[in-house]
Amino acid sequence: MAKQKTLTRPKTKLLGICVTGSVKSIGAKGQLITDITNDSISEAGQDDTVTVKFDEHETIGVYPEAHGQPDATLVASRGGSGNLEIEIVGISISEMLGIKTGVPVSVNF
Repeated sequence: MAKQKTLTRPKTKLLGICVTGSVKSIGAKGQLITDITNDSISEAGQDDTVTVKFDEHETIGVYPEAHGQPDATLVASRGGSGNLEIEIVGISISEMLGIKTGVPVSVNF
C-alpha cells in the first residue's frame, strides 16, 4: 500500500483587527473618501485576509494609491487624501452604486 502524502495549507497572517469608520466625502473622480486614516490600516495587506466592507459591498485587500488596477475594478487604497479611498477604476462609484456620505465602512485584517 502506497504511503499517503499529507498536504498542508500555508499559514496566513490574521491579526484580528477591525477598523471602522464611514464615507466622509466623495472625491472629484467619484471615489469614496473615508474617515479611516492610512496610518490606522498600515498593516493591512493586498491579499484575501483583508476585507473592506461598505454598504452591502465588499472588496479584498488594501492597495497603495498608485495601484495600477485595470478599469472597472473595485479597489480600496491608501489614498492621497491620507485616508482609505474606495473606487471603481475609471467609473464614479458614487454614481454607479448610489453610495453617499455617512455609509459605514470597515476594514478587517
